[in-house]
Amino acid sequence: MTYFNLINPFTLTPSLSFLLIWAIKICVFYPLFFLGTYKHLQSRRLPLCLYLIITVGAFFLPFNFFINDLIWIVIAIALIYFLVNHGTCSLTDLVASFSYSMLVYYFSQVIVVSLLPLLLQLLASNTAYFVLTNLTIPLCYGASLILIRLTRSFFKRYLTCLQNNHLIAKWLFSLAFLPFSYWFYYSQYNRRLMQLPVLPAGASPLSHRLAFLGIGGGYFLLVLLAMGITGHFLAHRDRADAAEYRLANLARYTSQLEVITDDLRRFRHDYQNILYSLNSALATDNIAYAKRALNHLTHATQRDIKVPTGIIGPLKNIKDPGIKAVVFDKISTALDQGLRMDVEIADPIRLTQTLQQVDAIRIITILFDNAIHAARLSDDKRLAFSLYENQFAQFIVIGNSTVQAQVNLENLANLAHTVTLGKSHQLGLRNLQIILARYPGANNDRSAQHHYFEQRIIVPMKK
Repeated sequence: MTYFNLINPFTLTPSLSFLLIWAIKICVFYPLFFLGTYKHLQSRRLPLCLYLIITVGAFFLPFNFFINDLIWIVIAIALIYFLVNHGTCSLTDLVASFSYSMLVYYFSQVIVVSLLPLLLQLLASNTAYFVLTNLTIPLCYGASLILIRLTRSFFKRYLTCLQNNHLIAKWLFSLAFLPFSYWFYYSQYNRRLMQLPVLPAGASPLSHRLAFLGIGGGYFLLVLLAMGITGHFLAHRDRADAAEYRLANLARYTSQLEVITDDLRRFRHDYQNILYSLNSALATDNIAYAKRALNHLTHATQRDIKVPTGIIGPLKNIKDPGIKAVVFDKISTALDQGLRMDVEIADPIRLTQTLQQVDAIRIITILFDNAIHAARLSDDKRLAFSLYENQFAQFIVIGNSTVQAQVNLENLANLAHTVTLGKSHQLGLRNLQIILARYPGANNDRSAQHHYFEQRIIVPMKK
């Protein structure tokens, strides 16, 4: 049994007609089937050059060998990632999607291999035998499209449930096609594996093939069941953790507002006493005492009103409690690290008008984390955050002081397109690009000058 094969078909084929049929099967049918499952799973167009690359390569590195298929899977993922993806999907999601399409790919082959002999037996025609055996791949493709149509919404819900928080789960299920593909491949070259010992000794070949189909279908359904249970459990746990996180931050926010209210109440009492003293001093022409009272009033105003009311107060205009909790948490983190904060949210705003709440939270988290890290290293240690909207779009703006006098915006844009996952800053930029790619017209404007860097996220209003 051969696991890997690299050939020159021009020296091995017995005739030109055989070479032509073989080329159509290996270089046309297989690439269409191989890429078509992924294409229909993700409902996206694949460029012709992608098919041509795999078509030419398959002429010398044919499909239907175990190692060959694995090599082509890696090559196809790399080609899609660099030629098709354009920052709209993470590498993990791409691998998970293509691997699931391979699971469907192999299961559809199991279906056709198991049922095709029954169909040939019913037709009992040499012409039907010749046509069907040479059109096995298109039949498999048709079966795979039916399976994808039935399970596509389920798979997309699974990816949505996991988001980017459970990469291990995605990678583990991405490997689910490997044992299935090896079992199918090995059984094709060892027909005795189709002779199942659980059946009686005198069972017909049809019974064995139906049992073979049952095993393949059972494995496929088991993978779907495991994905559904895992996705539901992890999504439920994420919702519980997010709710607990929001509750804790809202409790801190409420507590901070209570402290501010108490401070304002005490200030109001002191303010009234100082005004009475100032009024009495002016009534008696005691200018020296009036100056001391006025100076005390000025210092009290700067101390009690400017900080932290000027930072916490604007948060009341954020109408999404979950987003408000995250913003408050990040502002608290910045203040704890000694940064000077400016917050501007002049009017009420609800970011869920343009963004899903999860995406809005992830955008704000990425922007704040990168800004806090950069501002902490700078001399000025300054950070500014604002939210506003007009009739066309909503804006999320965050700026921070920098060590560099001028941040290289071109290098920053290149970092967002790289594959390296070693640095959290670099990964954050790429995740930000992937999130914004889901919203047509969304943009990330960057500007830098005089030790200050600013990012402006612009998300158009939904029509």
